[in-house]
Amino acid sequence: MKTIFLVDGDNNIGTGLTGIDMLSDQDTVLIFYQKEKGLALSKLQKLCAGTAADVQYIESVRGGKNSIDFQIITELGVLVGKREADYAYVISQDKGYAASIDALQARYAGAFQEVALRPSIESCLHLPFVLRSADRQELCNALVKEYGSAQGCALYNHLKRIFQAPEPEEKPVKVTRPRRGGRRKKPAAQEPEE
Repeated sequence: MKTIFLVDGDNNIGTGLTGIDMLSDQDTVLIFYQKEKGLALSKLQKLCAGTAADVQYIESVRGGKNSIDFQIITELGVLVGKREADYAYVISQDKGYAASIDALQARYAGAFQEVALRPSIESCLHLPFVLRSADRQELCNALVKEYGSAQGCALYNHLKRIFQAPEPEEKPVKVTRPRRGGRRKKPAAQEPEE
């Protein structure tokens, strides 16, 4: 299951990269940036330090308004067309991407599991809603919100039973000692004396 994040470097990049540290080496992050307008490449690299994901920095081919936006949508279209990503997320708070993403979803829905516009990498992951829960009630509410009332409550109750059950006792491991000197030889048969 391949996930690709296409990050708009012109639009709240610090917020957009929130959650990058939770990605695995199976994930790819493409950061689109303008050399003269946005953050310096060294600062972008510092924001991405500590992630296991494959991070690629793509400098804008041409400057100007919306140049990054068009480049991101072009890349997204190619990824969908080549079926190179099961999940692809445009990371930006710019709502201008919505029409292009809606068009991809309407015409090429069979080419991917999900393509969406999200404000941050963290908002694409299903785990953060659990991590934000400070107590049992918040966890229960978060599970219900994420999975619906029936499934969320069932999942919460299952987790509760697991965590409240006593830890199983570990059985001592039986250690077998090797024989010293290897196998014992049978004594040789003595010949009768005459």
